[in-house]
Amino acid sequence: MPTRCAPLVLLALAAPAAALDLQEVLACDDGAEWPPFTHYLRDAQGKPSSELGGFSVEVLQQILGQAGIKLRLELLPWARCQREVESGRYLMALNASYSQERDARYWLTQPYYRTTHSYFYSRRHFPKGLPITHLADLANQRVCGVRGYNYEAYKVPVEKIDFGARDFAAVVAKLHLGRCTIGLEKLEIVAGYRITGKDLLADPDLGHAQVPELPPGEFHMMVSRQHPQGEALRDLLNRGLSTLRSSGQLQALQRRHLPGG
Repeated sequence: MPTRCAPLVLLALAAPAAALDLQEVLACDDGAEWPPFTHYLRDAQGKPSSELGGFSVEVLQQILGQAGIKLRLELLPWARCQREVESGRYLMALNASYSQERDARYWLTQPYYRTTHSYFYSRRHFPKGLPITHLADLANQRVCGVRGYNYEAYKVPVEKIDFGARDFAAVVAKLHLGRCTIGLEKLEIVAGYRITGKDLLADPDLGHAQVPELPPGEFHMMVSRQHPQGEALRDLLNRGLSTLRSSGQLQALQRRHLPGG
């Protein structure tokens, strides 16, 4: 379970909330959790509490807290979370990879962490691995993905992806059953599943490799364009992220939460 941060240096946000009329931000994230970025905190026996933590949660709490704004975060099915943010009922989501569609529908903050694009396969069916040496090779595989997730970076036609899984643990089960040849996910997320009690990388039958020809995947916070405070909140978040980065606090949080820092 993540330990608590020591008090951090106050963020020097320009005009912290002058452009905002917000006392609270209602945000959502993936109901399946997105460890180690957003997840339920657990006790020593692994039992989840109702309290949420993780890298992204602490980053957002730091920025909003210094602006005098309270965070109310709820985990919803990811597809529903995106719809709620788009409609303006929820003001933002914490973890979103880039796509042109998302850039048009939401205000995206600057990227604040990077991940390793990876593909996963079952050694029960492919004990010697798979002949994937180029990004284009992914489109020749039977791909399993998670409902509502963004796979634009992998250049696989969306109609060729099986979106029947609610989380990546379900994708792994489908790989072992032979229903698909590969599952696509960020290595940091699959490693982070151990926080939830599902140590997927401990499975000796689960193989993985980095997707060739893809740079690291960048993640943003995603703010509603329909909410009248959305653009001003995006600007506040960008100022906060810049301050955290220049002060070294963002990197310190990464070292504490992310595998390998």
